[in-house]
Amino acid sequence: MTTHTKTSWIVQTNVEQESPTPTLLRKACAALDLPFHGVSVTRGDTSLPRLPSIDGPVVFHGRNTLIQCALAHSRWQNGVFFSPENFHHDAYVAAYGSAMLNSSARVMSFGDLLAAALPPQTKLFLRPHDDSKSFSGQTLSFSQCQYLYDAMKRSTPAASDVRVVVADIQDIDAEWRLFFVGNTVVTGSMYRPSADRLLPSDLIEFAEEAARSWSPAPVFVMDVARVQRSWKVVECNCFNGSRFYEANVEALVDAVSSFQAKRWGSSATQLP
Repeated sequence: MTTHTKTSWIVQTNVEQESPTPTLLRKACAALDLPFHGVSVTRGDTSLPRLPSIDGPVVFHGRNTLIQCALAHSRWQNGVFFSPENFHHDAYVAAYGSAMLNSSARVMSFGDLLAAALPPQTKLFLRPHDDSKSFSGQTLSFSQCQYLYDAMKRSTPAASDVRVVVADIQDIDAEWRLFFVGNTVVTGSMYRPSADRLLPSDLIEFAEEAARSWSPAPVFVMDVARVQRSWKVVECNCFNGSRFYEANVEALVDAVSSFQAKRWGSSATQLP
């Protein structure tokens, strides 16, 4: 830490049983002597859980319900690095152009996709248009798209209106997740086909050049693919809900905490 103001981490702990995220963040905060506050969140809640009294900068990490509730609260919204107008496919294509993996993908409603009535075995790549994580980006047959839609309807009544990105299948060598603070890669990891902390130097050069041209937030995540010996931006993600894979979580927590501490100290109104 470069200031005497410590950043507090408010972390959702009732996540998927197999998720190591809360434990990793707790260990990193302990190693850096930063306050860690675990909270339990009920999906769909419209208000934040009871939070401790904190006079200083904060960072939230958890699932969409926690993030959206924090964003809606004037005291806590600066603990989240997100704006809906920046975190979606069209914004990435506008910023990165042909450097985007699926720059020519079609964006449509889920209802319009199903109305296309493609042959059942037609393969396509499907992901949400925004960063809501309503489902994971994945390769599906057209018939599987119908199953996914039926599952979504149980929790999303307006599932037919959900905007989706529909792209052709591409032959991807590998994919990496990079964590940015400012326009600098702090850490990252390959996550497909395996988890590996090694980051090729030309990958970092490509990603940081893209971030210098446009970043969706001061702290964010960029997924990058290697396709036919070329680098392509897959998407950006909100840091506050992203998985770490094999990234150096302690280095990341230190960098984000320092950023928040400086932000707090330089703000005349002392925003978190």
